[in-house]
Amino acid sequence: MKLTHYILLVLISLFLFSCEKEIDVDLPRPEEKLVVEGVVETGAFPYVVLSKTSPYFDPTDVESVANSYVSEATITISDGVTTTQMTKLCSGTLTEPQKDQLSIALGIPREVLGAYNICGFTDLTRVGEVGKTYTIAITWRGEVYESSTTILNPVPLDSTWFEVFGNRDSLGFLYANLTEPANETNYYRWFARRINTYKSGPLKGQVKDNGFLPPSSSVFDDEFVNGTTFEFGYNRPSTNGNPDDTGPERSLYKVGDTVVVKFCNIDKAVHDFIDGAEEQILSTGSPFATPTNVFSNISNGGLGLWAGYSPYFDTIICN
Repeated sequence: MKLTHYILLVLISLFLFSCEKEIDVDLPRPEEKLVVEGVVETGAFPYVVLSKTSPYFDPTDVESVANSYVSEATITISDGVTTTQMTKLCSGTLTEPQKDQLSIALGIPREVLGAYNICGFTDLTRVGEVGKTYTIAITWRGEVYESSTTILNPVPLDSTWFEVFGNRDSLGFLYANLTEPANETNYYRWFARRINTYKSGPLKGQVKDNGFLPPSSSVFDDEFVNGTTFEFGYNRPSTNGNPDDTGPERSLYKVGDTVVVKFCNIDKAVHDFIDGAEEQILSTGSPFATPTNVFSNISNGGLGLWAGYSPYFDTIICN
């Protein structure tokens, strides 16, 4: 009986394989959409970087990434009183340190900024102010895309500190205490930056982090903590391939680090976009992940985010 079953399985397999036929599917190219990445922050110049979507199966080499950025557009910014046109600035005019900082801030690969003239938009006549709502209007290919965001009042942390993790003698996480404002709904995002230098190795003398970096799951709301005082902590975010991104120091701060924390009060639209984007990143490759559509606050079918940040800064010396 067992032999008969085995022979039957072999015959079925041969039949199935003999019926294989190569099928070419001509997938239609999707419509290109505008992608917006913009920030206006208290005390800083606003900036916007534009790109366009590309088909899933298109090449993803450096040249194709560079070609996805959009430089031919017109952007105005308004605070409800004055409206100005943002100025185009391109990486070909930046110094090497400025390119490093831009790469960290925007997540654009450093080799792309070095090899190609990537352009963004800014307004050097204004800086972000608390309490103001900023609206941008982008004209691209005859279409107008708009978005608004508000810089809210900053929410201070009660205290911050470094704590060694488990039985490790010098590696740990950052923690904070927050007294959450009652009777209002708040949304937050955490960034951190190590401002001390490497003491040895190939990066000796270089500042550890060129800019503020968000960890994974960097946003949260006050749904379950409204009006309370509570403690929370964060790991160290990746620094794009530095030596301490692998091995025992991965995701951990080290005794001797000096870290500036940037704790931002954000509006709901900013929270929802980042929360969805981070969830999608964390679930990439998981067969059990639930598909998600990342929120956008750009009108007219545009993708991406125009974000207002109201930061509170604190410095932690890890000892």
